[in-house]
Amino acid sequence: MLLLFVTHLLPRVAALAFAVGLAARWGRPSGALAWLARAPYLGPLAWRLGCLLLWLHVAGSWWLVHAGSWQEVWQHTAEVTTRVTGINTGSGVLWNLVALVAWTVDCLCPWPARPSIQATEPPPAAWRRAGEIYLAFLWFQAAVVFATFQARWFMGLLCLLLGWGIASSRQRNAAG
Repeated sequence: MLLLFVTHLLPRVAALAFAVGLAARWGRPSGALAWLARAPYLGPLAWRLGCLLLWLHVAGSWWLVHAGSWQEVWQHTAEVTTRVTGINTGSGVLWNLVALVAWTVDCLCPWPARPSIQATEPPPAAWRRAGEIYLAFLWFQAAVVFATFQARWFMGLLCLLLGWGIASSRQRNAAG
């Protein structure tokens, strides 16, 4: 019972770690994100911790909830997707696994200082940014669209705060 509770809690903690890591990558250490400047190690640590927690959630839910059956995972995903969107497909499992693998690969790569996308940058920075946007989109879907009622409000607020923090820190740096 405790393991099931922890398995359901892990994605929420991973989402929070993802938000801190993304804020450290996209924001500037001023304005609403000034606290990140005081702990520069926090962003990379949160980014990697979020990835690890999501792996633990996937493994725990696969074994504890779905008894190690990919067919059951696919069927459960199709049922939830049908209920939320009206589209009967379990393919969300594949999109989530692609995101998890991409996040893992990114965690194994060196942490960039503060990437900015410019025409003179090599393609890996653009690919990294595209991967971050993909992950953010999937986190939004998982945390707001497909979440339970209570989690939806908490994660929706987290998404709004993250966006506000990034926007305010960028505006402040552009003005000053």
